[in-house]
Formats: sequence, C-alpha cells, structure tokens
Amino acid sequence: MALCLEITTPEGVVLETEVETVSVPTARGEITILAGHQPLAALIEPGILHYGCGGGENSLAVDSGFLCIQEDRVYAIVDQAVNVIQIDPSEAEMARQRAELALEEAKKNQADRGEIAHLEAKIRYQVVKSSAKQ
Repeated sequence: MALCLEITTPEGVVLETEVETVSVPTARGEITILAGHQPLAALIEPGILHYGCGGGENSLAVDSGFLCIQEDRVYAIVDQAVNVIQIDPSEAEMARQRAELALEEAKKNQADRGEIAHLEAKIRYQVVKSSAKQ
C-alpha cells in the first residue's frame, strides 16, 4: 500500500509522488509516516524530509511549514524545499551569513518578534542546507 506525498511551496507543487515512507522534522521531533497512519496536523521545522519507495530514499531540505495527513495522503506545505542533491554548500553558507547579518540588524533596530522569528528560521534552514551534503 502506498502513500501519496505532495510538497508545496509558495511557488507551487515541488513534488507529487507515491511513496512507501515519509520522515518529516516536526516541532515535536521527527515522525515517520507509513500507509494507514492516523490523521494528523503538525508544524514542520527546518530540516531534512526523507521519502522512500522500492528500497531507494530521496531527501529534501525543507523550511518551516505545515504537515497534514489524511487517509493515505501526506501534504507538506513549506516556505522552501530543495532536493539535497542540488544544494551548493558554499552558497547555503553565504545565505546563512547574510541571514545572520539581517538578524543582527533587526535586533539592533528593535524589530518585532515576528520578523526576528522569521530570520531565525531562515538561519536554521540555511544551516540544514549547509550540512545536508556533509
């Protein structure tokens, strides 16, 4: 029995495929989803989402978002998602440094908590991307 996995970003559907398993980084830890999983809604944390079928496994670096499981469909709606194979670690490191500078500037200018939380999440996502290929 298979699951239908759909990953969507603001730019559109990134992935729609049938899988046997999905492992997702959530606010309460990583969860693994198999066919027949109970309905669930959860917050996705920046990290690596793994999915597999037929003995092979693929991975995406995902940013913050929402997870919804209904019947044998898994929906992940995230700010950003990129295949781990396509990540350039040096580019991700530079993006992390830019986000850290923006965070320092936001704190210095006493930005609201929402902006600071957004920048902190951006840093976590870039750290995930930087370390994904190591």
